[in-house]
Amino acid sequence: MGAFIAKMLLPTVSSLVFLPTASLAAKRGFHMEAMVYFFTMFFTAVYHACDGPGLSILCFMRYDVLEYFSVYGTALSMWVTLIALGDFDEPQRSSITMFGVLTIAVRIYQDRWGYGIYSGPIGSAVFIITVKWLQRMKQLRAVYPEKSVYTQQVGPGCCFGALALMLRFYFQEWDYAYVHSFYHLSLAVSFVLLLPKKNRYAGTGRNAARLSCFTLCCCTMSPGTVKEKSDTPKKKSSRSIWTIPTEKLWTSDTSAPTLPLYNPPPSTPIKGPGVSKLKEMNGWK
Repeated sequence: MGAFIAKMLLPTVSSLVFLPTASLAAKRGFHMEAMVYFFTMFFTAVYHACDGPGLSILCFMRYDVLEYFSVYGTALSMWVTLIALGDFDEPQRSSITMFGVLTIAVRIYQDRWGYGIYSGPIGSAVFIITVKWLQRMKQLRAVYPEKSVYTQQVGPGCCFGALALMLRFYFQEWDYAYVHSFYHLSLAVSFVLLLPKKNRYAGTGRNAARLSCFTLCCCTMSPGTVKEKSDTPKKKSSRSIWTIPTEKLWTSDTSAPTLPLYNPPPSTPIKGPGVSKLKEMNGWK
């Protein structure tokens, strides 16, 4: 009986593998992707928990609603991961991401179990990335991105992603609990491998963006608005009736002629011969 319960709870427990994925994405600076991974982990875990024994109390929504958000979060996670891999500039990045968010929501509402729920987002993202990378290769006349990206990220990530889809659509009837759990694990590993090592829009050093409760509540400034103390311009002193000018007028550079200054005689007498000596020299008596 205990083995049966553990087997039933295995899909719920395996859904928690998206939590390290979200943590790693936040560490790399991909905060939006981290929130999507956490969203997927939450609804997938609750959805599978409703199927488990004695966990129906966790079903705070209707079963079909949990099923919808579970599939939607998984497809959206694939979309945002591939768009992050493409390394698009703004505003293309935000526009393409929002396009996927809207179209995936409509597509999954129409059909939640067809192959198109995952093949559509993956095919569209791969096409957009291919066009962008081919344009960069034509401009640079070299391989773009570096070969290490293909060998260390794209290749292994696509292999794990293909394995996850094969387990999901072709081998899940063998043993649902174990096969679906390996599907969650393969998908999470694929996200970790495909996600770039660093988000170039997240800032660096003291201006690096960090995901926290204050950031989510919009209580902190964005990295682009934070300025160093040395960058703040010094306030120029303005002359008014309430300020005393410190610059001497006679020392300013001007081409106008000025009168010579009066030098007062010295207060001490000049030393020299006495009056009697002068009389003797002049023959005075």
